[in-house]
Amino acid sequence: MVDSKALSVGVIAGIFASGVYYLDGSWDAQLLLFLGLTWGMAGWLVARNLSSLENPNTVPQILLALLVTGVPLFGIHSDLPLGSLRSPLGLLVMGVAVAGIGLGAEMSTSPAEEQRTTVAPAD
Repeated sequence: MVDSKALSVGVIAGIFASGVYYLDGSWDAQLLLFLGLTWGMAGWLVARNLSSLENPNTVPQILLALLVTGVPLFGIHSDLPLGSLRSPLGLLVMGVAVAGIGLGAEMSTSPAEEQRTTVAPAD
C-alpha cells in the first residue's frame, strides 16, 4: 500500500523545486523536469524512511548535512563558467544527495522488514 503522506511530501518537494526556478525565469524544460523528479523522489524516500534516518549519533548527522549542503555549495563554486545555471545545478546536486540518502535508507530497511515476516511452518 502506498503511504499517502510520503507521496504527498514527494509531490510537494518536486513541484516546489521545479516551480521556483520556473517562476525565476528558467525555461529549460529538461532541467525543470529533472529537478522536479529528483526532489520528488528525494522527498518521498526521506519521508518514507524518516524513522531509520533518525540516528542518535551525531557524527552521521553531521556528515549527512555536510554532504547535502557542503558539496553543492563549495563544489559548484562561482569561478566555474556556468552563468545562471549555477543555482539550479547546485539544487540538482543537493536533490541527488538527498535521494541517495533516502534510497540507502530504503535499501537498509527492506531486509529488516523481510526478516520480521513470519512464515507458518509446514506440516
